[in-house]
Amino acid sequence: MNYLNSLYQQVLLSISVVLSDCEKQVKVGRPPKVSDLQIACLYVMSYITNTPVFNLAKILIDPSIQSYHLFRKYRTARVYKLLELYRRRINLIILILSILLGK
Repeated sequence: MNYLNSLYQQVLLSISVVLSDCEKQVKVGRPPKVSDLQIACLYVMSYITNTPVFNLAKILIDPSIQSYHLFRKYRTARVYKLLELYRRRINLIILILSILLGK
């Protein structure tokens, strides 16, 4: 359990740094229970650990979380766009580092 929380924090930090300009600030209404970056982090963690996203959300974020907090159609589309942008930026960072390091 502790290693999952540690991995979650590391992945969330990585996603937050790479996508720092993409966090959408909601100014009206109550804040969402789970942010889009947190859901993107859960998808990455699900890929790494082969654990369903909903189970990870219950373990790492809040045991009372419901599936509709995570899997609304419009929200899933936004998260997939964030994940695609994250993948592109990481690939670009790796390419730049490989050029600079000469490998």
